[in-house]
Amino acid sequence: MVKKSAKSSISEDDTEASVVNENGKRSADDQNKDGAKRVRTKSLYRQPTVNELNRLQETENLFNSNLFRLQIDEIIQEVKIKEKTEKRFQQFFTELKNHLLTIPQDGTDYDLSEETLAKKLKVKLPISEKLSKTKCIFKFHKFSDVEIVGSYGLGCSINSKLVVDLQITVPGETYTKNDSVNYRYHKKRAAYLAYIAAHLTKFKSIEDLQYSYINDSETKPALDFKPTGKLGNHLKVCINLVCENEAYKLHRFSPERNNLRESWLFKENSENATEVGPPTPYYNSSVLSDLTAAVNQEFLNETLQKSENLKQAVTLLKIWLRQRNLKVSGHVVALLVAYYVQTKRINNIMSSYQIVRNVWIALKTSELDTKGISLHKGEGPPSLEEFHKHFPIVFTDKTGYYNICWQMCRGTYNALKRECALAVEMLDNGKINSFIPLFMTPVKPLLQFDHILRFKNLKKLKESVLSKTSKEVKVNYGVEQLFLITDVLYSLLAKGLGNRVDLIQQLVEADFSWSVNSSLDKARSGYEEKLSFGFILNPENSINVVEKGPPANLPEAEEFRAFWGDKSELRRFQDGSITETCVWEGDTITQRRTVTKQIIDYLLKLKFAIPPTLTYHVSDQLSSVLSRKQWASSHVLQADDSALCVMRAFDELRRDLRQLTQLPLDISAVYGVSSVFSYSSPLPALPRAAPRRAWQRGDACLVKDNDVPSMPEYIPVSRAVIELGHSGKWPGEIHAFRCLKAAFHLQIAERLSTQYSLPTQAYPTHIDVLKDGLVFRLEIGHPKEITLLKREIENGVVKFRESEESVRLQCHTVLMPRLRGALHGLHQKHPSFGPTACLFKRWLSAHLLSPPHFPGTVAELMVAAVFLQPQPAQAPAEPTAGLVRVLHLLVNFDWARDMIVLDFNEDISREEITQIEQKFAANPDSVPCVRIVTAYDGPLPSVWSHTAPSVQVLARARLLANSALQYIEQAVLQDYKDNILGMFIPSLSGYNVLIHLHPPLVPYSGERVSSAPVLRQLADVSGDVIPVTEFHPVNKYLEELRSAYGDFALFFHDTYGGEVIAVLWKPDIKDDREFQLTNANALKPVTMNGETKYRVNIEALIEDFRILGEGLVKDITVN
Repeated sequence: MVKKSAKSSISEDDTEASVVNENGKRSADDQNKDGAKRVRTKSLYRQPTVNELNRLQETENLFNSNLFRLQIDEIIQEVKIKEKTEKRFQQFFTELKNHLLTIPQDGTDYDLSEETLAKKLKVKLPISEKLSKTKCIFKFHKFSDVEIVGSYGLGCSINSKLVVDLQITVPGETYTKNDSVNYRYHKKRAAYLAYIAAHLTKFKSIEDLQYSYINDSETKPALDFKPTGKLGNHLKVCINLVCENEAYKLHRFSPERNNLRESWLFKENSENATEVGPPTPYYNSSVLSDLTAAVNQEFLNETLQKSENLKQAVTLLKIWLRQRNLKVSGHVVALLVAYYVQTKRINNIMSSYQIVRNVWIALKTSELDTKGISLHKGEGPPSLEEFHKHFPIVFTDKTGYYNICWQMCRGTYNALKRECALAVEMLDNGKINSFIPLFMTPVKPLLQFDHILRFKNLKKLKESVLSKTSKEVKVNYGVEQLFLITDVLYSLLAKGLGNRVDLIQQLVEADFSWSVNSSLDKARSGYEEKLSFGFILNPENSINVVEKGPPANLPEAEEFRAFWGDKSELRRFQDGSITETCVWEGDTITQRRTVTKQIIDYLLKLKFAIPPTLTYHVSDQLSSVLSRKQWASSHVLQADDSALCVMRAFDELRRDLRQLTQLPLDISAVYGVSSVFSYSSPLPALPRAAPRRAWQRGDACLVKDNDVPSMPEYIPVSRAVIELGHSGKWPGEIHAFRCLKAAFHLQIAERLSTQYSLPTQAYPTHIDVLKDGLVFRLEIGHPKEITLLKREIENGVVKFRESEESVRLQCHTVLMPRLRGALHGLHQKHPSFGPTACLFKRWLSAHLLSPPHFPGTVAELMVAAVFLQPQPAQAPAEPTAGLVRVLHLLVNFDWARDMIVLDFNEDISREEITQIEQKFAANPDSVPCVRIVTAYDGPLPSVWSHTAPSVQVLARARLLANSALQYIEQAVLQDYKDNILGMFIPSLSGYNVLIHLHPPLVPYSGERVSSAPVLRQLADVSGDVIPVTEFHPVNKYLEELRSAYGDFALFFHDTYGGEVIAVLWKPDIKDDREFQLTNANALKPVTMNGETKYRVNIEALIEDFRILGEGLVKDITVN
């Protein structure tokens, strides 16, 4: 709880009341015996006042937490319009209104099929050529008022990107009875708007007068402009036209009525056709939105104006929707809140937090797509069932005739429900500050969706879809082609993908406006809308290669065949069923991840003849990074495929170990600790055989020392820890303990060879075992060894203290097995975790930030944070999407102030988190710059990042991640690039020295991101000799460099095939130094002003680099 200052927390009234009695006299107890005046002091620890207690109780009852209430109060104040701006606008509005009311009545009849009106007004009419067939006579009837409506009028607007809505009601006599058909109403409305625009051109207090569309509807233009001066920096004004509700009977626009003639839409010069076609509910709603505007605005005023909490709740909901990029207007939000007030779901007594929470809960469980809701009470208007026949989402207004959600796609509604469910889940999670992801974190498409479908040429797309669409659908949408193709494509994709996706959401970019002096068609010539679809994939179903349909003998089978075309075929399954089936390519995990892409391309080609060249998928652009380039057979071998081979071999070895006999102690458990056991190793070990006629000692190969610059193929080992049964006979001295452990290694190796004929090689510290061509390195782990390392004797007293060696051993043998198991479980729950971790590690290493600068475990934990704490989105289902999320986390998380808590199995309580925070606060000097806390950290919180990365390395990684995000966004959302591997190309310009290595001596040199695949089969693994393992000359060279010259420079290298070691001098490299024996070889004397000083001999250091790397170093470049 945040404490107030003593001064602000004192209530003077309460204090005065405490020192007088009921007679208005001071109590005798308040006087000293000597009659001295009582001195009142203001104490921070005094008892709280009545007001403070009331506020505390109110917070406990009405808000999530005290912090949440403070944050809500702060954001409400932040988005509130400043009083100065309101006064300026009120003055501006008065002038504007007076100016508009001076427009004179015009009794002239104008034929809108001619240019007469436009020539007189000297502005262009916002009418498309598509409506040129509509002929009507227009006469301007003067309006009587200009009203402030919308969010500003209700008092729930947001000062950021503020748009003040003004409403002008067009007199009913402007329209005739027959103007309801064939866009005559819309054409007269546009002419009326142009009349107002012409008058506004003479008003000197505005600028940037433009036409725009209301909710992207081509037939509903509005006027946008900015006030001149400072006020224009804060807001824009939008003038919208509505119609008197007496102008037409509302039943004329019922969902079943037709008001757009088919002959007018498909034929030239068919203005006076009298035939009645199919229903036009979409067209009808575009007129009803104007006819019912006044009634609905009055209802909102009555409901919201008197309640400050309701207005604050609407404001918070609008902020939340804006951050989620959901195309749900503030008008719809306000009416939804009003509906829940009407149905007693919320009330005026509730706090803004309670109102928002209840709205989220109500929307989460709503069924507006099947069971619509209505603000109208009573009978008369069309039933909700009638609306459901024509609209995907139904929410009718006070009149009962107008569907408020007539423009809402089913995808938007599903996204709204999904976001509401996520919001409630965040509020219920007491371990996170849900306010930040709910109201402060914007969600971009790349961070929200696993797969994005984009169309390169919307014009060709419209032509293709329209040519295959039925006349009934075309008549309903009329000239609104963008809405038509969006809904048609959504229906196709939703049916085709089914349970493979959890959400499909359309992403429309159609924010179009143009000058009142330009014709609409001329302004649109250089503009094109953009249409995309975002998909949130279901991790379990999205990679299924078989689409199982109905049995062949059912009527649904014919529908299945008609939908899927030639892809449908009869198949018999193991359970004996014979069904219609679609089978997609999916021999490898890479292909299985493209099943969604295959289905989309196939359906677009089949149904609308849209070739794949017109589409672009943001999905698997980085799949090549996960493939093995040097060991590719008939298909590409992925990292998780080879990791699975290691896991299978390890499971067999673990079973063999637990069944060993004739051991002093049984083996109770075997735990994998290498990253391959959580599928997060970018290059897992592959089955290998020892070279023929190899030099060997026992069952192990040796490397022959000769002058030929060649090396055996690099073979990594998979490490595991053996846990023995309990025994109290282990020695109490560290040397004796390790001798006994070495004896156990020898005996375990001997029993593996005897019982299972496995090649083994025992060492004092570990055992190497060859199983199915894979080398496993086993080590006995025992808690007593850690205890002995902590033991110290000081003045005859035994003390236990953490040492660097004890912490390292504890991490490796005790903590890492638990953490690795948790990460393995995370991959089982989210199969994209492993590939995402591999991508992130490859990206870090490609930019020379490989271990020890950025430990692999820290990288894995950062990736785990994206899956365990994905708020405000959900966990990614695609590796490419996962990498984008991790880079975003790296850039935007406040590492200096906050810590990440990874609670894999709900093992960490809120109290424990508080204790860890207090421990960090008590020792700020020892706090790592990256704080990632898990339940497996032992006595040292954030033990995995305790030594690295450093502040400088973290800053470098964040800078690179920010550039990578910008590159990805530009490449996939603007340039439609399939190859985005440029984000893995490092910049070497900032380094001082570049050490170039001989490629044949660099392990994984053929696995670089830029390397071409080499197709060759894996070798036979039937050998009985353990090959040379972990022979990495570059790592050995780096160890020597860092050990000898770590005081002078930092060394960077790409672990996965990098042929360059980049050297960065430390900032003090050119400073004067003290002459010492330890650094005498690195210094040279320098005479300055007759005085001899010593500086680092940089040239000698570079020559040392060359000498140490003789045979390995090809060349050294100094920048």
